[in-house]
Amino acid sequence: MSNLPPEVQAIADRIGEAWAETIDVGPGWFDLITRLDMQLARLSPGYVVEQCKTKYGSLRYYARPEDSEEVDLQMTFNEIIRDAEDQSTSICEECGQPGQQITSHGWIRTLCKTHTQPHRQNA
Repeated sequence: MSNLPPEVQAIADRIGEAWAETIDVGPGWFDLITRLDMQLARLSPGYVVEQCKTKYGSLRYYARPEDSEEVDLQMTFNEIIRDAEDQSTSICEECGQPGQQITSHGWIRTLCKTHTQPHRQNA
């Protein structure tokens, strides 16, 4: 993915070789994933991202510590990631303002009132 802000490009650079090097979330979640990255990097500076995407209107972030044998550390990773994923369900994917999940054309998205309007008209 090109034209990412440097802090988001740093997350894309963590994506393992076996995975597509894409950050597939809207710009409204860039601050959320940047904070998540900082938390995980404090625990494991060389941690690896497998995927960062949107699914069913929420963040899906798959990552593992650089020492994947540390079960306790992976459990801590999972808790931190789950918290960020939960937060994403109330943050607009487009702008980062408070949002809620809507369904439009069979897709679930998390959007603020402003970004919901075009989807409601087309639903």
